[in-house]
Amino acid sequence: MFWTVHPGHGLGSLSFGMTPEDVKAQPGLGRPGHVYRGSRGRVMEYRGLSVPICEYGPGGLNCIIAGRKVAGVRFQGTNIFDTDPEAIVRLMETRLGAAQLCQEQLCFPKAGLLLGGFFDAHDKCFFRPDAEYHDERSVTIYMPGACGLSCETEHELVSFL
Repeated sequence: MFWTVHPGHGLGSLSFGMTPEDVKAQPGLGRPGHVYRGSRGRVMEYRGLSVPICEYGPGGLNCIIAGRKVAGVRFQGTNIFDTDPEAIVRLMETRLGAAQLCQEQLCFPKAGLLLGGFFDAHDKCFFRPDAEYHDERSVTIYMPGACGLSCETEHELVSFL
């Protein structure tokens, strides 16, 4: 299965605004193993490491998180987790503009996209899958205005081109 990133719209067959029932009906997803309920109507569904995490607000699905164990996550035809992290960030920057550093993640706020674990802002280096064991890379696609990290405000712009 391929999970194509659609900035501002969703991931694969998951589209923002879907209900939990709509998501459950998607092939390969089914019922969540755990459901976490938060404040202001926030609900998060976890189905395991190999499937994206789905988060809902009052308007339906508004955030999708895919960790490195989710196979086939692609951006512009390139596999996000099987490609050199620096190359992925550069590809995204050419398509989406410069990133912002937001709580140690690379945020592309106009596209509603966060990359976690790809770049270490303290050491100013990219994760190296061939040399480092602890791989916590993830991609988060969120509906405009749904980012809980306040990335829409001004943060340090970074460029890797």
